Amino acid sequence: MDKLKKNVAGKYASLTYFQKTLLFVFPFIYFIAGAYFRELIGNLSLRNCDPEYIYFMSGLTMSEGALKVGHIDNPGTPLQVFMAIVFKAIHLIRSVDVPYLDDVLLHPDLYLSITNLSITFLTAVLLFFAGRFVLKKTKSILYAMLIQTAPFLPVIWYDLIGRITPELMMPFPLILLTLLTIGYFGEDGAPPYKYAFLFALAIGFGLSIKLSFLPILLIPLIILKGWRVKVSFLIATTLSFFIIAFPVTLQFNIFWSWVKALFLHSGGYGGGEANIVDFNALQAHIIQIINLEKRFFYLFVSLVVVFTGYLLILRKKANRKVVLLNISIIITIIAQLLMIGKHYAHRYFIPVMMLSPLIIFSMVETAKNISKNKTLLLLLNLAILIAIACKADYNYRWLHIKTQVIADDVGHRQLTWHFASTLDKESIKIIASKDYGCPFIEYTLMYSQVWANNKKKVEYQDVLNRLYPNSFSHFTWDNSIKYWGEKFDAHKIIGSGKKVYLYTEKGDKGQLEKTIARLKEESATGFTAKSALLYQNPFTTETIYQLELTDLPTTDMLGPQ
Repeated sequence: MDKLKKNVAGKYASLTYFQKTLLFVFPFIYFIAGAYFRELIGNLSLRNCDPEYIYFMSGLTMSEGALKVGHIDNPGTPLQVFMAIVFKAIHLIRSVDVPYLDDVLLHPDLYLSITNLSITFLTAVLLFFAGRFVLKKTKSILYAMLIQTAPFLPVIWYDLIGRITPELMMPFPLILLTLLTIGYFGEDGAPPYKYAFLFALAIGFGLSIKLSFLPILLIPLIILKGWRVKVSFLIATTLSFFIIAFPVTLQFNIFWSWVKALFLHSGGYGGGEANIVDFNALQAHIIQIINLEKRFFYLFVSLVVVFTGYLLILRKKANRKVVLLNISIIITIIAQLLMIGKHYAHRYFIPVMMLSPLIIFSMVETAKNISKNKTLLLLLNLAILIAIACKADYNYRWLHIKTQVIADDVGHRQLTWHFASTLDKESIKIIASKDYGCPFIEYTLMYSQVWANNKKKVEYQDVLNRLYPNSFSHFTWDNSIKYWGEKFDAHKIIGSGKKVYLYTEKGDKGQLEKTIARLKEESATGFTAKSALLYQNPFTTETIYQLELTDLPTTDMLGPQ
């Protein structure tokens, strides 16, 4: 591999103004794209409860000093901590004469929206400084801009960028790892323990975001020289993980049970049969991800071909660093592929997909070691430029696709939301749904409240009952009735004289009948119900009924004597 020039004083100053300006291009585009999708999606509660409102509740509880949060599965700690900080900052800026907890629970979508924009902004800043670092290290503007394309994953990223998900934090450890890898290979006699420690921080940070980051650990483990250094790296990684993911450390038994379930069961989220691997599902999942990310696998195959050619041509003269870098990337991708084959979700493949710039870097540096021919070097630079241009074009086309899909979905859902907002504020609201979004914020908050830790769950229930009274939810997941205050009592509701509305996720009469039947089981007093259809969404089939409840005569309740 060509020796990357050392970072010396005045090096960055020698770069042209045009090169420095180019470093702003992709960060600017990323921020604009993130802000655009944030605005396009609108209220997050309308489309998604999971994971937005799970993290909402974790961030809220953590902001109030509860370190044992209710959700540690991912673990997602960096996102939880960041939300806690941003939530406090937002309330400070708002300067409203409303208690902190009340304000957050009254305006949850506002707090989540600003949190999302904050993450997008910090990611754009990260991309700029990552590009500057690579430019200083390599003197190559093409390498610098290539690294900045890491989070541009059009098939999946534009479904996530305007939301609140732990994956939005992934660029930070992955780009840091990429920079460390480039730095490590660019220094003769690089201090191994220093890099082992820095790699450990990056990997520990990544694992604290999502356990699907685990295969990335193989890259530093393979490229670091010496067994003592490798062991030091593993120990430091373990420590950094348990320090950063401190809610896991505080509830290790719960977390360990979750991890064991993931390993021992072939189904999602630790479910399914206890057979570790379902080979039929494994094959199907691998085929599915290959079909979804064909461009990435073309790149992967190209890396394998270039590396194989390198070994065949140079044989015993092969550069050790080149060999280790290629092997580490190839093994990491295979490991990630096997992991996603066991527990499939498209987003689980994000860690290795963000390594695409490092893959191209490795291929180019490998090719440079085969020959120093100036024409070849020119062609390699041209290849990098083409790769950047193709990625830009691919993203541009997918931006239009994702825009249309999201805009249609949001537009259709907003029709019900607009109608729901006209209902009497003092009315009784019954919400029957198992969807991940709802035009009633009461449903979303009721869904997320279960993720608060036990102490906060009780505290929040009283506050939510005060802020959103007369709310009942028929969770059709398990046919249960949820509420914050008193349980559903038809006699009291009839006596209150308040209007009663029932929302159903689907427009079939069956759901209406099931909900009324379940309410009759729940109520301490018998009743009959007449329904009048007020609204039905022509696109989503969501319905809103007005119910007229009537007490059931005592004789009818007792039955024949």
